[in-house]
Order: sequence, then C-alpha cells, then structure tokens
Amino acid sequence: MENPLRAVLPKVSYSRFLTRSVKSAAPVALVGAALITSACGTESPPDFSSTGGATARGGQTAAGGASGGTVANGGAPSFGGVAGASSGGTTSTNGGTVSAGGAPAAGGSSAGKGGSVGSAGSGAGGASGGASGGAASGGAGGASGGSAAGGKTSGGAGGAAGSTGTGGSAGAGDGKSAGCGKARTLTNGRKTIQSGGNREYILRVPDDYSNTKPYRLIFAFHWRDGNANQVANGGMGGSTEDPFYGLWDLAKGSTIFIAPEGLNAGWQNSMDRDIALTDAILDAVQKDLCIDTTRIFSTGFSFGAGMSYALACARPNVFRGVALYAGAQLSGCNGGTKPVAYFHAHGIRDSVLNISQGRPLRDRFVMNNGCTSQSPPEPNRNSGTHTCTSYAGCSAGYPVRWCAFDGDHNPTEKDSGQSKSWVPGEAWQFISQF
Repeated sequence: MENPLRAVLPKVSYSRFLTRSVKSAAPVALVGAALITSACGTESPPDFSSTGGATARGGQTAAGGASGGTVANGGAPSFGGVAGASSGGTTSTNGGTVSAGGAPAAGGSSAGKGGSVGSAGSGAGGASGGASGGAASGGAGGASGGSAAGGKTSGGAGGAAGSTGTGGSAGAGDGKSAGCGKARTLTNGRKTIQSGGNREYILRVPDDYSNTKPYRLIFAFHWRDGNANQVANGGMGGSTEDPFYGLWDLAKGSTIFIAPEGLNAGWQNSMDRDIALTDAILDAVQKDLCIDTTRIFSTGFSFGAGMSYALACARPNVFRGVALYAGAQLSGCNGGTKPVAYFHAHGIRDSVLNISQGRPLRDRFVMNNGCTSQSPPEPNRNSGTHTCTSYAGCSAGYPVRWCAFDGDHNPTEKDSGQSKSWVPGEAWQFISQF
C-alpha cells in the first residue's frame, strides 16, 4: 500500500535513505540562561527508516547563565538556569566545550522541592511559598497545586520568584503514580494492550527498579517504516544506533522508557487513535509502576517527532516536555495552546522534511511558553557545525531550545570530524533539568 505520508514529502529518492546507517552518540550537555547560542554541528543522512553516518567538526559550545555568565574555553559544562532572564546569555562558536554560567539559586534544588534553578528563586521552593505552599510556591518545575513545605507537590506553572531558572519538577513523593509501593507485574519487553484493537509497545525498566522511587518516564516514537524494536534496541539497520535515541545510556537507571508500535509503520494518528494509544499505555504503566507523573516526556525522529508534537499539543497537562529530531506536523495538533518544554534539532539540508517545516512547530511553543520571539542563527552550509539557541524570556519552567545543524535527515547528527553525535547529550541535558 502506498504510504500516505509520501504526499507531504519532498520529491527525493526514497530508496536512497533506506540504505544508510547512523552512529549514535555521547552526551554533550550544555544549557544557559537568557538567550544562549552555541555552535558546532554537521552532515548527515536518511529518511524515516535509516540514516547515514555523518562527518563533523568542532566541539560543542554554550554560554551564559541566568545573570550573564561568561564563556570559558575548554571548561566542562556547568548547569545554570535554563529558561533564564532576558539578560545574560552569551554566544559562542566553534571550539572546545564551554562552561555555562549561572549557579543554582537558593530557591530549591533542581531535583524538585518546588524551587527553581537559576538566579531568582527564594525561600524553600519559590517566591511566596509560605507555610502552606500555595500554587505560587511550586517553583519552576511544579505541575499543579501545592502542599505544605513550599509547594512540594505538583505546583502550577512555577513559583513566582523562580522566573530566571528552569526549576525542578516535583521530586519523590510529589507526583507518585498509583503503582508506587506496589509489586510490579509489568516486565520488560513487548506488551499488547487494547486501544481500538490490539496495539503493542516495548517497556524497559531500570534493572535496579524500586517501587518506592518515582521514575521519570519517556516515550520514544519510531520513524516512518521503522519499528519499536529498532528504537528500543538501537541499530538493526535503523535510524539510531543506541537504545532510545541514545537516551537510555545517559539516563543511567533514572528513567523508564516506552517504545510504542505504530500502525502501518507510522503515526498518522487518524481520529486521534495514537493519542488514545498513548493514554492507554500511560494508564497501564502508572497503575503498575512507580512513575513521577510530573516528569513524563516524549521524543522521536521524523514521523515519531510529529507524534511527539501532537502529544505536546493535545496533552500539555500530561507531558512535561518533548524532544523532537527533524519533526514536522504529520500527526496533527489538537489543541496546541498551552506551554510545554520544547527541544527540537533539525538539519538545514534536510531533504525529507525541510527545516522550514520544523520552524513553525518551534514557533508555536515559543509563543505558548511566553518566550521572546526571534530568528535564531543557523550554521552555514558545508560548515559541518551546529548552532543551538535557548530562547530568552520563556515562562519559568518552560524553556525552548532549538538546534540547527548542517546536515540532512538524521536524529543523531555528528559534527565534522567527530565520531559521536552531540544530539543525545543535548536532548538529555534538556530533559534531565526537570
């Protein structure tokens, strides 16, 4: 059957993309406050099914802190406020890793007792927590409401004073699913679930799982003509060499991962059937496993990125953030008016989903998240570099980070001359701040 997505794609040699392979990555963590732009980046390959190797050049850079950290050549990245104030971020280009300025404020830790990370949080978890910890005391990462001790439970959009940091989401005890404290029955591997018929997904829980610890949860959606096995295991002729787009290794046992299986090897999401599948999976795992309900994320490449975008639009009160690799609006956007933390990497030479199809997705959440509108810099063609920008002015806890690279349709791009991709490190740094 002809894949319906072909109609929306540029006229490229589809078979050309099916023959490439990609090597995945290692972490390059960096974040900054205010407007942070870093450059480095590279070449790359395929379509929804497989990707080619990339050549690259240059290390990663970052800069800035909540109050204007300075660039330090060669230093290891330190993590300051991400959504930061509008003053402060500095731009750096090619070279060694740069340290990000801005140290965590006194307003609580990023692990999440409601306080925001950055330079403004005050008190035990936000600006005006007080003893009862109303909604304002939730800190940047709180999700909704608040309880005693400074809004330690799911605080709304964040504490008022934590405006220059990104804040941690609620920590242990702050968003526990029904499965916390229960003996699990769901084991690792492929599962079948009822959602408009038999649907499937692959579950992977850390080996040292404890039912008393609420875990971050990440959905990882495959590309067109890909499958859940390729995402969960990496390699296998797919578009990502390492499990779950390289995030499994970086998570180091802190996160539960799910790789759903699409119908017809894609995510058309007709009549929101794939949104319904996600809802069903979430219901099942939250009843059985100990999930931190304030730290649920979605990621994916190509069609999988389109599905993650659809979830950001339709389930903003469920998904804390999304990380897209070469995404476009392919699975719809039902809603799309509320803030969600947003990361997106896209190649300036993407021959399958042109970067012009990715920018509007970014801009929607620039607006939803209250960020200052801008046209972030992108690398030159044949530069083999990438440029990442953290938008300024975003609402506390709702950063937007955009990475453009000199390459084709690839989820794990490499800078010229580099053997490892910078993308997983960037995506993990973005997700793990919560």
